[in-house]
Amino acid sequence: MKLAQQRKAVQFGQRSLGNIAGFTETDALRDVCRSLPAFRRKQVLVKQGENFHGLYIVRCGMLKQSHRDRSGDEQITHFFLPDDVIGLDAIEDRRYIGRVTALETVGLVQIPFARLEEFPGAQENHLQLLCCLSRAMQRERTRMRHMMSQASEVRLARFFLTMSNSFQAQGFSPYQFRLPMTRCDIANYLCMAFETTSRLISRFQQSGVLTAHGHEYCIEDYDALIDIAEYVK
Repeated sequence: MKLAQQRKAVQFGQRSLGNIAGFTETDALRDVCRSLPAFRRKQVLVKQGENFHGLYIVRCGMLKQSHRDRSGDEQITHFFLPDDVIGLDAIEDRRYIGRVTALETVGLVQIPFARLEEFPGAQENHLQLLCCLSRAMQRERTRMRHMMSQASEVRLARFFLTMSNSFQAQGFSPYQFRLPMTRCDIANYLCMAFETTSRLISRFQQSGVLTAHGHEYCIEDYDALIDIAEYVK
């Protein structure tokens, strides 16, 4: 599918609530969820340390989550794509662990946690399971940070493969897509210098692995990208 078709396919109103995150559209779910007005680029959804008040399901568009440490350094920890759920890692501590900002115009559905607790069948053991999932997500984020010790080209190749798989899961082309984040964002997320990220993208282009024009990317040699991603020093 060409990029213009991809952009057209994610316009607001094209997806029903029943198609979001695998939920079945029922009266009970419609009562719990509510669609939010469109969030614009750079608009903040939640702040780091803000009291947890609910989950958000991404309908379309992309957001980033960043965490600021005590020294003031900010690290991008996650990118949220359509069908992703924002806030699962905040359930355990009842606080959002990072700031979530829109990278482009996004559509969101909110599930207030107070309403989720009232949802039919949401017994205490189910809520405890959510807390366990929240802890598991926090451990997974920690594990991902440890993986950043791998070679820069491996990290970048795995990033593009992750984006490719995400677009394919949405029914779009896994080879040609637009990423709204800047290369500075990508470098920050992968714990690399901006110059390193730009140099590696240029190297990937020169070797015929992918082509890049601004925010538009096209994977030319998928197998070669997999070979790079699976290489471990």
